[in-house]
Amino acid sequence: MERLIPGLLVTALAVLILLAMVWAWRGRRRRQSAFAAPAEVPAVEARGAELARASVLYVATTKAGEPLERLTIPGLAFRARGEAAVYERGVLISLPGEPETFVPRDAVRSIGTSTWAIDRVVETGGLVRLDWTYPSTDGPAEVESYLRATELGDARRLIDAANSIIPQQEGTSS
Repeated sequence: MERLIPGLLVTALAVLILLAMVWAWRGRRRRQSAFAAPAEVPAVEARGAELARASVLYVATTKAGEPLERLTIPGLAFRARGEAAVYERGVLISLPGEPETFVPRDAVRSIGTSTWAIDRVVETGGLVRLDWTYPSTDGPAEVESYLRATELGDARRLIDAANSIIPQQEGTSS
C-alpha cells in the first residue's frame, strides 16, 4: 500500500504530461491550418529524369527566417529517416508512413547548407537546407526544409542536382 499511492501519482503525472503534449500539438496544427493541404505529387513519369537520390534524416520544415518554428505540413511534420530525390521537375521528400512531398522546381528558391535547425546542431554545413515556397491557403509561404544526408558525399550531390534545376532569376546569368 505504501508504494501504491506514489505509483498512482507518478502515473497520473505521466498521463497529464502526455495529454498536455497532445493538446499543444493540436493547438499548433490549428494555428497552422493554412499548411494543412498536402501538395499534389506527380506521377513518376511526369517528374522527369532522376538527377540524384540519397538516404536522409529529415529534421524539420520551418518558416523562412524562423528556424525554431516547426511547421505541420502533411508529410513533413515529424522528424524521420527517409529519402530525398531530385528530378528534372522538382524535389521529392519521402518519409515512411507519411505522404510524399514534391516541391516543383518553380517553387524551389535556393538550396544550401546549414548548421542548426530547431533542436539539431551539427558540424558546419552538416544540414542540407532547401528553401522553397509552399502554396498555403493564406497565400504563398516561404519555408525551409532541413535534411541530413546519411552517406558521405550525398549532401553535395543533392545540392548540385537541385541547383541545376532552380529556375534562373531574371537579370542573372549562368
